[in-house]
Amino acid sequence: MVAPMKSSLMKYQALSALQREQVEQIELQPWQKVVAGDIHGALHSLTARPLADIQGYVLLIDDVPRGFFLLKRRVLLPLWAQEAPGTTATLHALIIDQRYQRRGLGEACLRQLPEQVLQLWPDIEQLMLAVHPTNQVARALYLSLGWREDGNATRTADGYETRMTRRLR
Repeated sequence: MVAPMKSSLMKYQALSALQREQVEQIELQPWQKVVAGDIHGALHSLTARPLADIQGYVLLIDDVPRGFFLLKRRVLLPLWAQEAPGTTATLHALIIDQRYQRRGLGEACLRQLPEQVLQLWPDIEQLMLAVHPTNQVARALYLSLGWREDGNATRTADGYETRMTRRLR
């Protein structure tokens, strides 16, 4: 029998030095890097200003980083999310280490996301994200967790990313 895994979300800034090194070892499949970027680009995003408008979260499995995502708001919102800048936050770079994919870890992140956002930024009323049109697995997951397709986001080589929205209140 396999022992159950303990999962939790933690702000990137609260990680130990060892855990920060482990975050940098998160790997994606090559096609995923094209769509979502890699961990180094995501970590570089954390240097954006103002710092109060961006936050990185790490999914810990048995205290080891296995996933990562960014949240942005206000002046750091992408153009496709600026309809309600004071009440919207966007989800970016949701990545799960390729060695741990297909185990429900992305779903675990998304289930904890509303609570984390409301603790971080209590004024946020909705979340938005952009998903590549060919990423049917992610789209199906988002839809199953209460997200709705809400128009186009960024233009890609083969069309537009789909903007998805999830109300928090």
